[in-house]
Amino acid sequence: MRRDLPLARLPVLLLGLLLAGCAGGPSDAPAPRAPAEAAPAPSGALWNGPGAESGFGTPASPETGAPIRIALLLPLTGPRAGAGQDILLAAEMALFDFADPKLVLMPLDTRGSRDGAAMAARQALDQGVDIVLGPLFSEEVAAAAGVTRGSGRPMIAFSSDSKVAGNGVYLLSFSPEQEVQRIVSFAVSRGYRRFAALLPRSAYGDRVAEAFKNATAGVEGVTNRLVYYYPDSATLDAPVRELTDQDARRQALAADIARLEQSPDSADQQRLAELRARSLLGEVDFETLLIASSGGHLRALGPLLRRYGVDPEKVRYLGTGLWDDPATIAEASLMGGWFPASQPAVGSQLATRMQADFNVRLTPVTSLGYDAVALVATLAAGAEDPAAQFSDEALTNPAGFAGVTGIFRLRPGGLTERALAVMEIQPQGATVIDPAPASFLPPLVH
Repeated sequence: MRRDLPLARLPVLLLGLLLAGCAGGPSDAPAPRAPAEAAPAPSGALWNGPGAESGFGTPASPETGAPIRIALLLPLTGPRAGAGQDILLAAEMALFDFADPKLVLMPLDTRGSRDGAAMAARQALDQGVDIVLGPLFSEEVAAAAGVTRGSGRPMIAFSSDSKVAGNGVYLLSFSPEQEVQRIVSFAVSRGYRRFAALLPRSAYGDRVAEAFKNATAGVEGVTNRLVYYYPDSATLDAPVRELTDQDARRQALAADIARLEQSPDSADQQRLAELRARSLLGEVDFETLLIASSGGHLRALGPLLRRYGVDPEKVRYLGTGLWDDPATIAEASLMGGWFPASQPAVGSQLATRMQADFNVRLTPVTSLGYDAVALVATLAAGAEDPAAQFSDEALTNPAGFAGVTGIFRLRPGGLTERALAVMEIQPQGATVIDPAPASFLPPLVH
């Protein structure tokens, strides 16, 4: 039986077990960073490699128990090192916050490659780790899982590629399928029925497309329209033209003008003059537009959509989790747009500390480092049987957990189910217009 774990005993929201909606009971790796000023003095340890004086941190004792060795596989060198370093910072924050002397965090460099990830996984098992966190990228996860599967050591990875999940591998990441389902369902609940989507021709775009079709299928009166663009294209004119059915609308306009030219009615003649003066093509045939994009593509689409007749006053823009970014939220052309995200207030303290102490902006991906270590700490603190603390049963507790990324639960198939809020982009920033559910009871997914 688990003892209750208070959520409020640390300066950042702890990750705790949810019971009926309530908290219960490399060699090139960077040197450890000092904890944030507001954090308690660390009692956990950062492993410094074989032969280091600190060994595995605090030795076993009747007071502390056997050390819990946590491998953290990340790209700490190479072109992908920036993402890995930021996740490591967040993970260290969790280690400091929980201040459990049994916890030993072992950062291992994957170098952002398959071979590097496999090597790091073998090193982790050689060092007798109890659980593996990471890697970050899909190809890294697949390679590392090939080493860890069969070892009895679970892996909680950060990739969003569902193909690498299962059989001892859990993905703590955000699922585009859940994001699309959340935002489309919310739009339907607000009365929208005519949907369109503009998606990149990529693996991510294919997943969003399938989720978009599933989310709109079977809903009475709902229609959808889906257009792809190539991310490496120099211009997005062609897909936007296709999306807005520009040629057909232009032909319809020409037909209207020809008809009105033959009419002697004064009202028709006034309408004819307006059409000729404004070159109006009429409204597009959708009332929402899902744009699964970010960065430069997203910024280019705003004015381009306007040019081809998409009026943001009449068409509601919808996004995925890619929109959960300050640059996107500040994009004027997306004002009024909706996107799914974690409840923003949940991780605000951690975001403030990361920015103030390390000048690192907390992102949904970066925050996974904190929640992964916090999950391990929570399970270790609440387990009466150390041999079962990271069992599949413990990891997939149906009540779920609460972390800085909101509430979530690991599913038996290896994916994570999350409670997401719906945000609206407004001049002052993104605002919650539909809060994330506070509990998985009753279930969010049936």
